[in-house]
Amino acid sequence: MASPTRKSIAGAIKQAALGEEGLAPVTERVRVGEAGAHRPYRAATREGKKIISAPVDPAAHRQLKVLAAETGQKAEELIREALRDLFTKHGKPPIA
Repeated sequence: MASPTRKSIAGAIKQAALGEEGLAPVTERVRVGEAGAHRPYRAATREGKKIISAPVDPAAHRQLKVLAAETGQKAEELIREALRDLFTKHGKPPIA
């Protein structure tokens, strides 16, 4: 057992799960797709969508957040607008 002064978070979680007797509780394994299986929450507005992620300069991130506050729009909406503009600029249908 780890000393009280040097305890990892994982160790603390494991110890809490083991309980007083040091035995882990018995649980049933749930197969993926099985009824009642835990699925992470996903907002209905994101159903069927794909996430786009890109590293940007902190100043650009801050400017996007400021613009969102100034316009009353979400940063996601502004990014979709920018994608539509980019697609149009390159002769593609603005589907974003």
